[in-house]
Amino acid sequence: MNSQLLELIFLSEKRKDLLLFLKEGPKTINEIKIHLNASAVAVLPQLKKLRDDSLVFRTEDVYILSPLGIAVAGRMQAMVSLLNVFGNCYKYWANHSIECIPTLLRSRIGDLKNCTFSEPPDRTRLFEPHREFVENLAISRRIKGTASIFHPLYPSLFLSFAKKRADISLLVTRPVYERIKEEYRTEFREFLNFENTCFYVCDEKIEFSHVVTERFLSLSLPFSDGIFDHKQDVMCFDPGALRWGEDLFAYYRDRSEEITEI
Repeated sequence: MNSQLLELIFLSEKRKDLLLFLKEGPKTINEIKIHLNASAVAVLPQLKKLRDDSLVFRTEDVYILSPLGIAVAGRMQAMVSLLNVFGNCYKYWANHSIECIPTLLRSRIGDLKNCTFSEPPDRTRLFEPHREFVENLAISRRIKGTASIFHPLYPSLFLSFAKKRADISLLVTRPVYERIKEEYRTEFREFLNFENTCFYVCDEKIEFSHVVTERFLSLSLPFSDGIFDHKQDVMCFDPGALRWGEDLFAYYRDRSEEITEI
């Protein structure tokens, strides 16, 4: 899109919402007014601008996207979702390494719209699992997680969830696996013996950690310089974000070795 077209679409919330609304099909002026919660005086000038630029035309008593409008609106939703993600906390995304996410999933980063961020409550708990993360995890029944770092509390934490019959699938890097085997052998063997658990080891480079359940997604990204951010995690609860987290886990699971015994 050229700059004139971008300004036409994105410098007005009403025009942007109008195009996305008309993407659903022809609409009357009354339907448009109700959808935008606006008067005809506010809506008609925006419709005129879209008609003048050949994105919308009017036939009888309804407004319809032109072929050009259909092409533009078809690409808008992805951009709007992306702006919703980055716009909420642009500084976070600019300072973290989103390139460590596989290309296919990175192209769908807009699925993480409406995300929030979890942090430790104070400096005395800086290196502990975040309270919001643990609380949501404790009431989840289906857990999938990828870990590129090791936390000494996690072996006992996930073992306790396995004992409560939650379905748990964990995927770790080779260095994390070796440390678990060496320092938490007893807990690890007990974890593997449950019918409701799966464990995978991946030899590919993984720099992030994430957990997805039927309730929420938590994503921990490194800073742009590679240093792991132990303070701030992305938290999402939208169904689209949960599907994104499931697909991210599946991407690496398909490239991993399943461990069934030590």
